[in-house]
Amino acid sequence: MSAQNHKFSAHVRAFSELLIRLRATLSNDLDLVLILAVIAERHYAGTVPPDTSGAHGINTLSIALYTEIPRETVRRKVGILVEKGWVDCDARGNLSPTGLAAAELSKGTAATLAYLNAVTKTDPSGVKPDEEDQRSPANSQNREPFR
Repeated sequence: MSAQNHKFSAHVRAFSELLIRLRATLSNDLDLVLILAVIAERHYAGTVPPDTSGAHGINTLSIALYTEIPRETVRRKVGILVEKGWVDCDARGNLSPTGLAAAELSKGTAATLAYLNAVTKTDPSGVKPDEEDQRSPANSQNREPFR
């Protein structure tokens, strides 16, 4: 197997295992995985939207626009996350993850760390993933940042 094929094989295997574990952890719903990940990313990134009074978080409309999941679907899925106690919603509609989410999703966190470990190992050709990313055409993809 070529070094390139080995690298992709390891990535695909680790990514598949990660998605399977996260899907099982979040009621077999990958949209919940994505929505919770976006909420957590915004919260832990410490970004403060310009139209808020210093509150961290993201609202359902911003999640819908960023993920391209319909707004009503995002609203319903956020309701599920709030009901589980994994997400809080403040008076302005800003969403943030809770400590309960971190505790109850620890297996998902462990699966994520295992995935990151698998894809950041040096492949047999000696090229580290970050070096490959700099040469990759996918690196030039223009994804809009959060607003």
